[in-house]
Amino acid sequence: MGHHYSKPILQVRSFRRNGKALSVFSRIFAKVDAPKHIVTPNGEPFIFAANHRSFFDFIIAWKVLYELGLTCHCLIRADLFEKPLIGGWLKRNGCIPTSKATREKAEELAISLLSEGYSVAVMPEGRLVPEVDRPDGVGQGRPGISRIANAANVSILPVAIKGTDKVWPMGKAFPLFRFSRPAVTIRFGNPFKLPSNDDIVNVDIIMDEIKSLLQKR
Repeated sequence: MGHHYSKPILQVRSFRRNGKALSVFSRIFAKVDAPKHIVTPNGEPFIFAANHRSFFDFIIAWKVLYELGLTCHCLIRADLFEKPLIGGWLKRNGCIPTSKATREKAEELAISLLSEGYSVAVMPEGRLVPEVDRPDGVGQGRPGISRIANAANVSILPVAIKGTDKVWPMGKAFPLFRFSRPAVTIRFGNPFKLPSNDDIVNVDIIMDEIKSLLQKR
């Protein structure tokens, strides 16, 4: 474990350039509390597993990855790739489109990228989760992340993102600007290998890890 990170993605220059821009952009809307160092599997690829409650999650995660010197391929809702501007931007930064229709293809691509040494980021809930559907802080996880991790034999690194829904609430077209910026925290757990071949059991374990990180200060 340590700071010999998995290898940078091929789109590293664009990823870092955008990370730098998002780092500046995010400060306009939020006070971000993020670690300066994290523990990763030494030199090995892994899967970031994060909760999802706001479009701002993506901005914050990218900013923090840039500041940590990390890159990864993010699985993103396929319909966003069809939109003008953002679609091309996601492609240029190595993102992977995923939907019910393209699920198998997306999982195969994620597995092959991991086998080549690149890390991947997944939001296991598979959707923006409204507050009513996450009484314990997280929604129901979906089993795809377990299928990918077991097929590629890689560790999961849990990530908890909190406060983003105050910055960019669901249903709003843009983040909200406030003079007293809301606090956003991002916490990383320690990487771990999934304990079983049961994808449902595994995804519940992942969501429990994220839930306990959400409760940390």
